[in-house]
Amino acid sequence: MPATAVPAGKTLAREPRVTRSDSSLHLLVLNEFFFPDVCASSAVLTDHLPRIAALRPDWRITVLTGNRAWDRPEVTWPARDRLGTIDIVRVNRPAVGRTLWRRGVGFAGFHRGVTRTGRRLPRPDVIMASTAPPLGGRLGLKLARHFNCPLIYKVLDLYPDCAVALNVLSRGSPIAAMWRRLDTAAMRASAAVVPISAGIARRIGQTRGLPPGRVRLIYDGFDPNRVKPLPPGGGAFRAECGLGEAFVVQYAGNMGLSHPFETILEAARRLTAAGDAAGRGRRIVFQFIGAGPGRAAIERARAERPVAIQLLDYQPAERLSEVLAAADVALISQAEGMAELSLPYKLYGILAAGRPCVFVGPRESEIVALFEETGCGVHVNQGDAAGLTAALGELFAGADRRVEMSRLARAAFERRFTSDRAAEAWVELIEEVRESAM
Repeated sequence: MPATAVPAGKTLAREPRVTRSDSSLHLLVLNEFFFPDVCASSAVLTDHLPRIAALRPDWRITVLTGNRAWDRPEVTWPARDRLGTIDIVRVNRPAVGRTLWRRGVGFAGFHRGVTRTGRRLPRPDVIMASTAPPLGGRLGLKLARHFNCPLIYKVLDLYPDCAVALNVLSRGSPIAAMWRRLDTAAMRASAAVVPISAGIARRIGQTRGLPPGRVRLIYDGFDPNRVKPLPPGGGAFRAECGLGEAFVVQYAGNMGLSHPFETILEAARRLTAAGDAAGRGRRIVFQFIGAGPGRAAIERARAERPVAIQLLDYQPAERLSEVLAAADVALISQAEGMAELSLPYKLYGILAAGRPCVFVGPRESEIVALFEETGCGVHVNQGDAAGLTAALGELFAGADRRVEMSRLARAAFERRFTSDRAAEAWVELIEEVRESAM
């Protein structure tokens, strides 16, 4: 489920930028997408950067990003904008498909635009780049060397490891080998490498040969004002979907290659058949909201045989609270082999909304450790349709348990995963990197 791109109380100001002579630091942020886009990397920055600006109003922050909407490639954004005190500079990004090769065309165009435009910007004191796009660290390194300033490299997904784990590239392919060399070189040249999960941090430590202390874990977190816990079915969304008193198992978000649905769809078939056989009681509906390559499998499952599936497009970001509140149980899916390569961003919204959660994915994921520690979720392995069917059946029958899991989910979020905590950690790191470079 894409998160709202506008933090509470924030609007996009379009007045000319006022140069502040008292700025003690200029931070240049490179990311393929930014406000008002709704993808995860954009939403995280739109959470964090205004908070960083509030903590350090003497800093100047510039975001260099693409001009084409993430979810609507026919839409382009203005070349210059502002979000509060943050300057936004956009470069042309070609409209391309979602295959690896066609996406590569878009990445190449974005790299060229950022390199050309970035060199004409006022000199930054620190550059922050990320794996959005892949090899974004190499892009950031080019500009850091041009300006002779330090680079912070944020790792959202570890490449090319993700592409290899998902069989997009073979492990021994020349492309994978070259990609790893380039990405590792960018990490080793960075003042700090910031993974978004402990698993990614471990993998980097094991495979990239970075000096001790170079890797600094900062969880993305989530804006607590963006999603408020509502009682199940709170808001109008559930009624608009015609769900009535159904027990709703919801997957909301990106339907990418790293989020397989086979196990979930088989559980949906089994629970639908069990409900039909019983001929009575509260019905179970599997609600899928989003887009991506995995959506085709859901469409086929819905067409091939009777199954209680509701399939919707992405919903307006401002409705996120009531969309998540429509769920009696929320789902997260992650492919095997991805535990140390990526952390599904939808976890934070689910926790913030206080929804009971079932994670269908690798046992090694820190999501499993979080659920075991807090009691706010349940884990099932990919391929274990019987286990998922049983887990959902238990949650279906256990109203009191769902209420307690909801409370524990929000408590875990407030204790560990708010955007304020992340912004404070980023300010501390940026200050440290800048001081070390002086």
